[in-house]
Amino acid sequence: MGSVQQAVSTRQCVYCGKPVAPHQTQCPHCRETVPKVRLGPAPASSPASKGGQIRRGILYMILGLVIHYISLHADILNLPFSMNPTVNYLSTMVFLAGSALAVYGFFTKVTT
Repeated sequence: MGSVQQAVSTRQCVYCGKPVAPHQTQCPHCRETVPKVRLGPAPASSPASKGGQIRRGILYMILGLVIHYISLHADILNLPFSMNPTVNYLSTMVFLAGSALAVYGFFTKVTT
């Protein structure tokens, strides 16, 4: 039972991995300074994350446009593979989903 309490009351050196007492600032084995770890609260939903939704939506729209352009002009571009016709529909869906995400991000940013 004493070894369990000893293992709980010690921490591990980040350099050599050996146990260090919590009150010590230096590891007794490798003589390196052991930093104290302080945990803070989890970050809350910030306004920057709402701007990220707008940016991500615009990136999805650009991705959908690029894929749609390549699939429409595959014969002109002389690609070494053939494009499935469903790629046109899927790229349109990516574009529409990106625009919806950008509009959602815009409205959540405006309303907060």
